[in-house]
Amino acid sequence: MKSDVALQSSSSQETESPPPLLKALLDCARLSITEPDGAVKSLIRLKESVMENGDPHERVVFYFSQALYSRLSKQTEKTPTISETTCEDFTLSYKALNDACPYSKFAHLTANQAILEATESAQRIHIVDFGIVQGVQWAAFLQALATRPAGKPAGIRISGIPAPALGKTPAASLFATGNRLSDFAKLLDLNFEFEPILTPIHELNESSFRVDPDESLAVNFMLQLYNLLDETPVDVETALRLAKSLNPEIVTLGEYEASLSRPCFFDRFRNALQYYSAVFESLEPNLNRDSVERIQVERLLLGRRIAGVIGPEEPGTRRERMADKEQWKQFMETSGFESVALSHYAISQANILLWNYNYSSRYSVMESPPGFLSVAWKSVPVLTVSSWR
Repeated sequence: MKSDVALQSSSSQETESPPPLLKALLDCARLSITEPDGAVKSLIRLKESVMENGDPHERVVFYFSQALYSRLSKQTEKTPTISETTCEDFTLSYKALNDACPYSKFAHLTANQAILEATESAQRIHIVDFGIVQGVQWAAFLQALATRPAGKPAGIRISGIPAPALGKTPAASLFATGNRLSDFAKLLDLNFEFEPILTPIHELNESSFRVDPDESLAVNFMLQLYNLLDETPVDVETALRLAKSLNPEIVTLGEYEASLSRPCFFDRFRNALQYYSAVFESLEPNLNRDSVERIQVERLLLGRRIAGVIGPEEPGTRRERMADKEQWKQFMETSGFESVALSHYAISQANILLWNYNYSSRYSVMESPPGFLSVAWKSVPVLTVSSWR
């Protein structure tokens, strides 16, 4: 187990000299602020020296240089936006990423354990899931409830709010997810109900949810709240206040561990490069460089996000934002939540996950106060889970 000592060592790595390709890219980003024309010339040379299917450094530089060139030249190089990517393409890329890396498994396992412990003797359990996609998280949760030491609960209900990844017309996908989970619950002999919530997230209020007085309520924010980050914290705080008003037993929060909301462009660029360099490298052990799946993951998922962070900032377009655990701690506490420490069992489970799936030894689990647990690649935290009440 790595603790804050590991976190400190990872931050000290930022002062080490980056590899030559990444240094050249950082030099271009720095130059772009004062001499954009000179930066464009340097970027053209840099782009010609890297390949989309090269080593991890080449691949990440390919997408960053493309996004920075678009920002400076105002000629948007075509990176599919989330609305242009079909739901099937997104789902296949998401599955390929989840199969290759432990990130989602870690997040689901850790959040589920926190919910199981908070509702361990409850007879009726209700989960409000802000941002459901395929419902993969809940299949494992239902299995755990079916073998619960206290016995199966009398009823389980999930209220599912669709993730932005499902597009502007999420109803069909949401109902399909509900049907899959219902069929699975039947196999486990569980009394289960799925309630799709199709009200846009900005229009939700307390009356959007049916919460029965005998239910033990959990709220799950799994890799979704960052979608509400904007120039001001209003949307995030509104969602958290709504969650608080439901009086949940537990709130689980999973977020990408990157500070990409800073106003200074170069700070944002440098943080993004450190973060995505780790993610691109982490694909290497389990996805061949020429595999279609890897190129799709990098192009449709990661490349799109990089373009959102680094690319042109035009009126009407939304910049991709993320926040680190310190920022999320502030959001949660401002909204009236207090941290709930993850159990020793939950932490052990996360470590066992990395061993059982035979992932690279360069993955690790890192703890930090007050109750954050991160999965990291080479000591760079990639995804963090916490629980609150």
